Amino acid sequence: MLKNKNARLAPPPASCLNYRGLRAFTLAEVLITLGIIGVVAALTLPTLIANYREKVLITAAKKSYSTVTNAVYMWNSQNGIVGNYEYFWTYHDNADDLLKELATVLNATDVCTYKNFNNCGGTYQVKKAKKKNDGHGNTDIVEMQNWNRAVLADGSFISIVSQVQNGSCTYTFFQPEVDSNGNYIKDDSSPTGYKGKYETGITCGYIGIDTNGKKGPNQIGHDYFTIGYTAQKPWSNSDETGNLEYVLSHDKLIETENYTIGKFE
Repeated sequence: MLKNKNARLAPPPASCLNYRGLRAFTLAEVLITLGIIGVVAALTLPTLIANYREKVLITAAKKSYSTVTNAVYMWNSQNGIVGNYEYFWTYHDNADDLLKELATVLNATDVCTYKNFNNCGGTYQVKKAKKKNDGHGNTDIVEMQNWNRAVLADGSFISIVSQVQNGSCTYTFFQPEVDSNGNYIKDDSSPTGYKGKYETGITCGYIGIDTNGKKGPNQIGHDYFTIGYTAQKPWSNSDETGNLEYVLSHDKLIETENYTIGKFE
């Protein structure tokens, strides 16, 4: 009987295969590989987590800036005074009533003054972007207890401080001098008790924004920012305010300092 020349041979059964040339990983090699993976993860994960947290804070800062500036603009539009921010700031003679006006546009869930702060999250402290002497030998902070506050649906806090004097955004303020350590210099002949001089300001007021409420880190430049308003425009271009203009243009938070609140040393 003739065989078919085109017929293929069936593969040999597994029992006939030769495995002598193959080599498996040893337990030591597996453990070393896992150890390397663990080291790489330990080195890279903190950076990845930090970058993620910064992106979250940047997104919140952008959203809050847009929400607040649009609300003030909308209020001016409703009152027929587009472009004249001084009108908003002089519409009432106190910051609490100004906040109530803005809160209606923002659709705030709660509005509080220092008299009922507990209804809006209570008091807490906000660190400055960089460690600074408050003039009395302590670290300079923002005490969130004397300001008014509106709570928005996303959990962010909005506060207002008015600088208006005699119905105008032009005002005078005392600027104390400091020594090499940042302490105010005492002067018994001065009406304030400190050496310094009176200067002129043109900021109508400030709107403070805590983008995530009391969650933290509660520091200017991270989750707390301030928008100042002149009669012509809003501004936030210094470390003292958190520099929202830098955040918007660079998609990055300003550099801040990690320090402990207490005595300035």
